[in-house]
Amino acid sequence: MRKWYYYSAFLLLAATTCGRTDFQARIALDVPPIPDGEVCNYRVLARTDSIGTYTALVRQDWLGDEELPVFGVAVVMRTATGQVPTTDSSVVLVRRSNLLPRSSFRFIRTGAALSTTAANYSDKSVAISSYLAGEEKQRLLPVTARTFDIDELTFLGRSLRFDKTKPVKITVVNPMGPPPGGASFEAEFLLKGDEMVSVPAGSFDCRKLMLKAMDMEIELWYEKYGTGRLVKYRAEAAGLTIELLPTPPEPVTGGR
Repeated sequence: MRKWYYYSAFLLLAATTCGRTDFQARIALDVPPIPDGEVCNYRVLARTDSIGTYTALVRQDWLGDEELPVFGVAVVMRTATGQVPTTDSSVVLVRRSNLLPRSSFRFIRTGAALSTTAANYSDKSVAISSYLAGEEKQRLLPVTARTFDIDELTFLGRSLRFDKTKPVKITVVNPMGPPPGGASFEAEFLLKGDEMVSVPAGSFDCRKLMLKAMDMEIELWYEKYGTGRLVKYRAEAAGLTIELLPTPPEPVTGGR
């Protein structure tokens, strides 16, 4: 997307401890009826200036010989700050039942520079391979039943079930790092209540969440009903906002 200070807000580049919790217990989820092939388009703002677009696609698929049901969550963000365009794209495969990641791939191109990562998850570890600034790094990190890939966090938020005001604490794997080769850190989601939000796509009755890691806070608004789409994202400290755009009309096909 971005120059470093913009996309650091989106990546939550920090390592922190948010208190002790039972990371062997799975988080509670209510996965909404997400349609196969769902496409959501957003505008990206730096403060009040439009700097690009963000597109999220969700497909239903099956993984491996066992045909494990998964969601394929693909994101493409195209932005330009100054004269340097950036394309940041990622694909994460997550189990449909519990949204735990199975693999993720990320590609960031800023001008002529390209960075890539690949992460393969098992029940106990994640194997990461990254290529950054001409240097390849590999790393193996432990995972638990509450470990999620950083590129699925906005998708995860639409399905979280909260116990009153208690936060949902998770471990986040950031394959891109820093450091090169990837890192993990703890974070938490908090339920902030209901709020009406107006964006270019219209006005929506939303459920508001806060995503916190270290000293970084990100506000997230999701449709309260239906498929629970992300409506708005705001990282106040970085001046970064993402807002849902209207759905393009279906193409007219037809004969006589």
